[in-house]
Amino acid sequence: MLKIFALTFWLINVIKMWLFQSISPLERNSKSNPPGREYKPFVALLLQKREIALILLSAVILQTALILAGLKGWQCPIHSTLGIPCPGCGLSTAMALFVQGDWQSAIHSHAFAPVFLFAIVIMGMVSILPETLHRKAVLQIALIEKHTAFAAYILWGIMIYWIFRLFIFYL
Repeated sequence: MLKIFALTFWLINVIKMWLFQSISPLERNSKSNPPGREYKPFVALLLQKREIALILLSAVILQTALILAGLKGWQCPIHSTLGIPCPGCGLSTAMALFVQGDWQSAIHSHAFAPVFLFAIVIMGMVSILPETLHRKAVLQIALIEKHTAFAAYILWGIMIYWIFRLFIFYL
């Protein structure tokens, strides 16, 4: 189990380094955070590069469309190889159920589906904005993210939810 956690965190870091290697850091405001509370924005960096955001958005829309059409879509490589669900297993099915209006089944499939559906909508809206509005939206999201660290809380919440689901699944 610890090997899976280590592999997951290593994979997240590798993907993050690969995605953001060519992105310039966002403007910093020295008065924005009290000392000791400096959070690096993750979502804003993702939105800063339109191409990356649009590729991710297209992949999510395609996966959801495949599931809505009754096809399997892309299978989870962690679940396929290791036989255990990853933290995101069931998320695309849950988002497809949300789109269909079956809220109860969607929450049962993955509790974080509303959060990711909201994030996808925001990502889509910010990605198609004109350049000046896009830059302002990204900076505003970075400021909110620095003050609240919502991406870190969502990541921790998903990991706790995943561990809970693993214990329920294997009991």
